[in-house]
Order: sequence, then structure tokens, then C-alpha cells
Amino acid sequence: MADTSTALRRYRHIHFIGIGGVSMSALASTLRGWGLRVSGSDRTDSPALQHLRAEGIDTAYPQAAANLGDADLVVYTTAIREENPELVAARAQGKELWHRSKMLAALLDDKRRIAIAGTHGKSSTTSMVATVLAYLGQDPTLFVGGISGNFNSNYHLGAGPYAVFEACESDGSFLAYGGCSQVLTSAEADHLDKHGTFENLINSFKQFAASADPEGFVAYAIHPPLIAEIAACSPARRVSYGLDPAADYSAAEIEPEDGSVRFVPVIRGRRLAPARLPVIGDHNVRNALAALTVATELGLDPQAAAEALATYRGVERRFERLGVVDGFEVVDDYAHHPTEICATLAAARKHYNRRLIAIFQPHLYSRTRDLLDDFGAAFADADVVVIADIYAARELLTGDISSADLYRLVCEQNLGKPVAYLPSFEEIVRFVRETARPGDMVLTMGAGDIRKVGEMLVGR
Repeated sequence: MADTSTALRRYRHIHFIGIGGVSMSALASTLRGWGLRVSGSDRTDSPALQHLRAEGIDTAYPQAAANLGDADLVVYTTAIREENPELVAARAQGKELWHRSKMLAALLDDKRRIAIAGTHGKSSTTSMVATVLAYLGQDPTLFVGGISGNFNSNYHLGAGPYAVFEACESDGSFLAYGGCSQVLTSAEADHLDKHGTFENLINSFKQFAASADPEGFVAYAIHPPLIAEIAACSPARRVSYGLDPAADYSAAEIEPEDGSVRFVPVIRGRRLAPARLPVIGDHNVRNALAALTVATELGLDPQAAAEALATYRGVERRFERLGVVDGFEVVDDYAHHPTEICATLAAARKHYNRRLIAIFQPHLYSRTRDLLDDFGAAFADADVVVIADIYAARELLTGDISSADLYRLVCEQNLGKPVAYLPSFEEIVRFVRETARPGDMVLTMGAGDIRKVGEMLVGR
């Protein structure tokens, strides 16, 4: 990465607005590691900011125009509102502004890049791909939207030729990553606050596929057929993966086994020796097949790649066990879309013969409103459902949707099932302690701060 770092050295001081974010902190740490002067700000202090300060990065909170100092390059994300005082000041002062995606593209410019895109499964698939490549001696560079258990970080600067990273569709920023090989995991309605319509979102996916490296490949999930339609826009070599035997890379004899899955990888009809994946769920088998596809299409040994899956240690907040208290187990999961909730609960139901208590915190007013009916039907595999207040994140209260609306719909679609709407975390913790029985599994789910409920339950 020497050439890229040299190109960035023309900037004397790089400032990150929202430096505590998982992707922004990784970029800031990388630049600091190269010896560049880096600063950043966030709304509040956090463990992420404390870690960055320990690395020698100046951090500030709350956000204010004075935090920019003499920065000549300012990096921001779509989550930063237009009225943010630092963004306003940077524009008024004529400072150069880069979106986070442009910075990531610059950092990875000299690598053979594999961009992982899709509505679901990006973080797990990205981490699996990097895990397999590392096992095969490739020492890949990694940027992932969560803490990878194999790398104990959200990024890794490898010496090898490959870079594996998440390409996010939420704001269309994945269009900044042209010239990559690609993985397309899924494409469902989401982020309609940014894209307006599902058709617009799919068109963005098609533009992304069209930007692939013509000398590379695009690995796409064989179902639903819409993914194949998107992949058809790519100039790259197209290969399919999935649980359907018609896929180029598929799986046979899938069996749950003590918190893991065993399956036989099948590549274009040729069966490999059985593989073990130490995470649960058919959705993770699909993610593993994507990783196997990437390694094999790069020319690496497929059987060794399949063996590498057994070393996978997961990603923080992806069915992460927090502990056992009073005989019931507490698990935290990032599921925040109806399809993800269904997959997480179905996996828990299939692998563990336990009563499931699902605690869900909706993420964003717009997503809750746009997908309300699908959310209402997402809890079929739960025995008890608890709905928390909506986590607003970047959005302002709209008044046209609330968790009470979701609560009523879940009640209607899950007749006879205990359902509760409890706005505060303290109420939820009290309810769980009164309701959970020894042997139950309690799952906190959502992209906000619902993990705190699990931590409160296990006494962290």
C-alpha cells in the first residue's frame, strides 16, 4: 500500500466526522499507522474513541466547528446530517470533502479487490472470505462492518495481494468501488429512505454489477432469481452459489451439530470432503459457499478452502453468546431486517430445542414504516416476543410510526403468543427475569443498542 499512502501524504491533516463508527475508526487507524496526522469527532465519548486516543489520534466530542482545526481533508459518512456543525464549517471553509467510500477506495487502490455487497450477510461473508484466504497463506487486507473473531478487529492490513471489504448499498456508496471482483449475497427492499423505491435500489445494484472488473468474477446467490438478473449486468465471469443443486457451488447433506453445521461442498457436480462450519443456520452455509467460491475462483485449492471454514470464529453481534444467567442463555444478534430476523430465529429453532424469547429493537423509523407488514410476520419461530422502542439513529421522530404500531401487528399475526411492548431497557430486563425459565434462549436483536439489555441480564 506504499503507493496509496504516498498519494495521501499530500494532505497534512485528515479529520473524520463520526470517527467512532466501525468503518470510520478502521480507516482512521490505518492512516495513523502510516504516520499521517489524523483527528476526528463524534457525538459522545465511546470505547472506540478511547481506543483511537490510545493510538495517538486526537478525538473530540461533542461535534463542533472548532474540532476541524487546520484539517485540509475531511471525511464523512452518509449518516452525518447536513446541519452537522463540522460538515457545515468544512464546506464554508472550502476544505476538501471525501465520503468514507472514496477514502476506502483510495486505501485499497493497489490491491486485487473483492467487494461483498447485498442486503444481508455482508459482514459474515466478508469475514469468512478473509478467514479462508488467510488460512491459505494469502494474508488478505480486510475491512468489515463488525469485529471479526479471526482478526480480533474490524480491519486487517495484510501483506498479500487481495483486499476483501464490504460494499454498502444503503446510500449507493458501493458505486465508488469500480474494477473489483464481486460477491452479491442478496437484494431485498431496504434503505428506501435513500433510494425512494425498490426499483431504484435494484438499479443501483445493477450499476454496481456493471462496474466489476471484466478480468475478474462475480459470485452471486442463485436465489432469488433477481440476483442472477443483477449479476447478468456484470462484464465479469459469473458463477453462482447457494443451496440449490443447480448452483455452481452448492451444499449437500447439511446437518446441525453442537452449535455448528456439517455439509458436503459440491463444485459443479464434484463433491468435496465434508466441511464443518462453527456457526449455525442455512444462511451461514450460503455465506460459507460464497467464501469457497471466491477462493476457488481465485485459483486456490478448493478442498483446503473448505477445510479453512472450520477455523471461522464469527463476527461480533452475529448470534454472539453473551452468557448464561439463572439457567437461561443470552444471545445477541444484529438482525434488523425481517428476513434476517426470520433466519436467526429459524436457525435457533433448528439447532436448539429451547423456548425462544425474542427481544427486538426496530432500527430507523423509515425501515419500520416501509417493512411493517414483513416485520409483523417475522417472529413465527419465537415463543415470546418483546418489542422495544425504535432506535432512531440518524433519523428524526416522524410521528407516523412507532413501536406500538409494530406491537399491534405482531399481536395480530401471532395469536395466542405472549407479546409485550416495553419502551425502556429496565422494563425489558425486569420482564425477562420474571418470564424466562431455565433452558430458555433469550435473543436480543437489532442494529441499535439493544445489546445493552443482554449485557444487563448477564451482569456485565
